[in-house]
Amino acid sequence: MQAEQIAKSLGNAKRANGQWVASCPVPSHGKGNGDKNPSLSVHIDDEGKPLFYCHSGCTQEAVFQTIRDMQLLPELEERPDPLANIKPLPKIEFQQEWQYQDEDRVTVFVKHRLRVGETGKTYRLYKVDSDGKRYPTLGDARIVPYKLPELLDAKTAGRIIYLAEGEKAVDALMSLGVAATTAHSGAGHWPEAITEYFAGANVVILPDNDSSGWSYARKAAEAILPIAKAVKVVDLRLQSLGDDAYEFIEAGGGRAELAALVKAAPRLTSVDDVTLPERLQAMKQMPPSVDSVATVATADDIAKEFALEPPKQQDKPKPAKTIKIESWDSIQDEPVEWLIDGVIPERSFIALYGPPGSFKSFHALHIAHCVATKKDWMGRRVKKSGAVLYLCGEGFGGIGARIKACKIHHKIENGAPIYVVRHQLNLRSSAEDFNALMMAIVQLVEQTGMEFCLTIVDTLARAFGGGNENSSEDMGAFITAMGKIQEFLNCALMVLHHSGKDAAKGLRGHSSLLGAVDTELELLRFDEQMKGVLTISKQKDGADNERFGFEMVEVEIRPAGLDLSDPVISLAVQASEDAKSDHSKMTEKKPPANKDGGKWQPYELPALYRAIKNKGFNEVIDGVSLKVANIDDWKEELKLQASAYDATKTQINNAIWTAKGRLKVKNLGGHHDKVAWLNQDVMTKMATEAAYKFNN
Repeated sequence: MQAEQIAKSLGNAKRANGQWVASCPVPSHGKGNGDKNPSLSVHIDDEGKPLFYCHSGCTQEAVFQTIRDMQLLPELEERPDPLANIKPLPKIEFQQEWQYQDEDRVTVFVKHRLRVGETGKTYRLYKVDSDGKRYPTLGDARIVPYKLPELLDAKTAGRIIYLAEGEKAVDALMSLGVAATTAHSGAGHWPEAITEYFAGANVVILPDNDSSGWSYARKAAEAILPIAKAVKVVDLRLQSLGDDAYEFIEAGGGRAELAALVKAAPRLTSVDDVTLPERLQAMKQMPPSVDSVATVATADDIAKEFALEPPKQQDKPKPAKTIKIESWDSIQDEPVEWLIDGVIPERSFIALYGPPGSFKSFHALHIAHCVATKKDWMGRRVKKSGAVLYLCGEGFGGIGARIKACKIHHKIENGAPIYVVRHQLNLRSSAEDFNALMMAIVQLVEQTGMEFCLTIVDTLARAFGGGNENSSEDMGAFITAMGKIQEFLNCALMVLHHSGKDAAKGLRGHSSLLGAVDTELELLRFDEQMKGVLTISKQKDGADNERFGFEMVEVEIRPAGLDLSDPVISLAVQASEDAKSDHSKMTEKKPPANKDGGKWQPYELPALYRAIKNKGFNEVIDGVSLKVANIDDWKEELKLQASAYDATKTQINNAIWTAKGRLKVKNLGGHHDKVAWLNQDVMTKMATEAAYKFNN
């Protein structure tokens, strides 16, 4: 359907400046009185999509929905969910730790077993230095067999040393009172560095019950046989594929049963004697067991984990959904659990917003350090501390200076669990960016073992991937992505955002963001001052309108050099009762009456004329195209015109307020929303007067 057809169907259609205008059909238009003059622009773009704009302020959503209900819109293709191709993230859960110690029982590295999702598993290795600090890599760590002190004691005493494939099996064997060991590397590899410890030892190798287990036994025998006193390979004759010594003991096998199997097994004379038992021949082509995969996962391994579909359990019917119905007398509210008492609830969605230059990033870092170190924030107790993830997509080139200033001013020692991502990522519609971030988060959680309490996104605009902040679809996709991060880390999530052009209307962008957040923290910086207030403008589960005064203090993060270079200065946040008191005094004052109104009148119309002439643009007002100017530009021109009076901001605002009223009362022009205009005859008169002054 073309623009002309739609406009005529809506009524009062006419052409204006190359576009069709018609009556706005929104029921609430004109406070429910209807659109008496055509004020809806109708346009069809190059792709054939209809575009509408109500010049009286009806929302795009209301206009489109009303016109759609009138069946005047063509059927549009449904846009795919940009996050639909993002696979569910497997939950990573720590299960067990094994410490590898040297002869003096000093831990040189550790191995972690982690569960991935419901059925998968993986392993991670960490070097441990002499101070006990752990690093997420083996690096130059000394490689030793598991339970080395016990292995050496057994070798000295001439006792049997059992060699199994995994730590779990070794721990089970040790529970029988025998000596046992394994390598850290799993079935796929035998580390040459541990071979020497088996010199002169009596070794019994216990393969896992699968082809990879016997392949591992052959590798171990090949390394040990030339230097050991005696070597045997014992088949535990287990029933299930992949079982090992742990299952042998769980099934009731004890030390006596194990000794009988060892006694019956022949002494190994050649590695060629290590062959897969006949009962397992049919399994020879089977893939390796889960335990046999390499123990150190790479980014590619993690990517494969994400690509896996959830395991199908066809044998188990899906449980029917049940709904519990309760008496209202039995329902009790759960108490709010606070991260920062009365300010930030645990696992909540928070928006910290304000105009540009209101120190949002500095405040975010201040909150981060308080949560990470459990130090009071603005006099409020941090009730739960934990690690903080800071996604810095804006100004990350200078975040180092801000961090250093924060650490110096608040006396924060190194080691606070705050982790920073310095990349601009599209977390709204890029599956590649989102998955890359989530893989990095998974690795961070595994490496640190930290419980995260807070994630900070600085800023929404930088993580929005160029989307339309006023679009419900784009904002919904972003909120969904934030929810996935928040759900995985089970933490609070704070988004830094800008206020709109009209600061009184709060957060910029679609109203779905306001609906999604649990807590809004609004920053107000006093004009040209290094202080202001932070206000809780929305608190879903607590008190609104609580205010916290703050001031920015300069911190020298690098002193002047010997070459007389200037010191490097940054800023840090600190609480200020004076700022809070100043704000209270400001809000108590009533705007002064414009006593100087007569003084400004000679300059008001010329100032508007110059604003229109120099910075004006065309806009359709009530179906008529007019040359208008932004009211802010009018204010600037008035300040220039009346420069002799050294006008304050308040005086200019008051003068413009009264001037706008005179425009309509005296039929000189008009104003709408944030623009103003002069009637054509007034513009002509102003032009004539300006030319006269120029020529004379």
